[in-house]
Amino acid sequence: MNAQRVARKSFLQGCRDSLPVCLTFLFLFSSIGALASKAGFSLLQATAMTLTVHAAPLQALIVQQSDTLGVAALLVATVLVNFRFVIMSSVLAEQFQHISLGRSLLSAQLLSISTFTLSNRCSTGPGDAYAYYLGCGITTLGCAIAATAAGHLIGASPSAQLAQLVAIILPVHFTALACHAAGGNRALQATVAGFVLTPLIGGPLGSLHVLVVPLGIAALLCAMDAHSQGDAS
Repeated sequence: MNAQRVARKSFLQGCRDSLPVCLTFLFLFSSIGALASKAGFSLLQATAMTLTVHAAPLQALIVQQSDTLGVAALLVATVLVNFRFVIMSSVLAEQFQHISLGRSLLSAQLLSISTFTLSNRCSTGPGDAYAYYLGCGITTLGCAIAATAAGHLIGASPSAQLAQLVAIILPVHFTALACHAAGGNRALQATVAGFVLTPLIGGPLGSLHVLVVPLGIAALLCAMDAHSQGDAS
């Protein structure tokens, strides 16, 4: 298989693997778009912010504190909130050494915790890690921009039901990422399990459910994979 076919296959695989992330981004960034509309941001400003910032926590801070934050405070907040990207970029830079500096800089905007987790797992496989990263990043960023625009056009504050759904979506999102990072191939099962278990045990665990549900489901599915491989051998 030539390099072009490998790159195309890896790109499409990245697009497919990022679909659970897109489900999360749909709710998160539609909420950002709605908040931006309420704060007086135009549709162009809201979508441009998602394109250039691409970090929901920082965008929420900008939208909610746009009238009170000065330029200096905003720069400090940006460094503090997004410092993790420096570490993630340094890790991926080792994997993308064959990529030119220009291409790396152009694709840096696609980086998020989700694309980093997925791409870091793919780096140990036989595919094209950079093409896989592009597939993940283009798909998720495109979804984030579309969700921001949709939320802005709806223009309403998130309802109580939507807020509850977002609270469920977050642990489901991390569950799928944990299963990808562990090397399993059970993202769909993890997503379904997260939707079922989060409402059931979220109350007793409180805020800890964001960590307990993903790690517990990932450990269970990895154990199931190990058991099935042991039976096969």
